[in-house]
Amino acid sequence: MKLAVEMAVMELDGEWNAVAVGEDSTKFRGMLRLNETAADIIKLLAKDTDEDAINRELVKLYPDSSADEIAPFVTEFLDQLRKADLIIE
Repeated sequence: MKLAVEMAVMELDGEWNAVAVGEDSTKFRGMLRLNETAADIIKLLAKDTDEDAINRELVKLYPDSSADEIAPFVTEFLDQLRKADLIIE
C-alpha cells in the first residue's frame, strides 16, 4: 500500500501537517492535521509498504511504546486514510 497522492509533511508552529504537492494538489486540495505518529505514518506511506512494516518502523521510532500499543493506532489511522481514498492498496 502507499499514498494515492504525493504529500509533503511538515511541522509548523508545533503542529504537524500534510498537504498534497505537485500535480496531486489538484486531486486532494485539503490539509491533514496530524500528530507526530500520524506524520511518521504518512512519511512511511510515500513508498510501497504494508501495515506490519509500518508497525515495525514505529516500534523503532518510539521505543517507549510497545507493538501492542502502536498497532491499534496504525490500523485506525490507515482506515481513516482509506475512507478518504488516500491509500492505494
